[in-house]
Amino acid sequence: MYRRVRVLLVEDEEIHRVVARAVLRAAGVEVDEAENGAEAVRRVRERVTGGAYDLILTDKQMPVMDGHEATRQIRAMGVATPIVAVSSDALPSDVQAFIAAGADDFTPKPLTKEKLGHILSKFGLA
Repeated sequence: MYRRVRVLLVEDEEIHRVVARAVLRAAGVEVDEAENGAEAVRRVRERVTGGAYDLILTDKQMPVMDGHEATRQIRAMGVATPIVAVSSDALPSDVQAFIAAGADDFTPKPLTKEKLGHILSKFGLA
């Protein structure tokens, strides 16, 4: 359905990773996973020189490093990859905090086929 896209999924809760992984793989997307923000920053740093991600999907509340801080650190590395927050915290203030941290968009959990299609289309990845 979509061209081969490489996505980093940043999510600490297994059930949300399982759901998102299924939606992403069904769309033909290649998925790497990180269970917290610190791991996400490390994975992005490793990929800067060899095959960067096309899209980063990140949760907000995670152990070690949250999604806001991970987003700030990824942006501080000069990475322009689209970052989309996928979170249960969907109040306007939550969305604005993610955008202020450097995220490009926000979608409430759970990730669905329709939401993924919209995200991929918005960033020219469909």
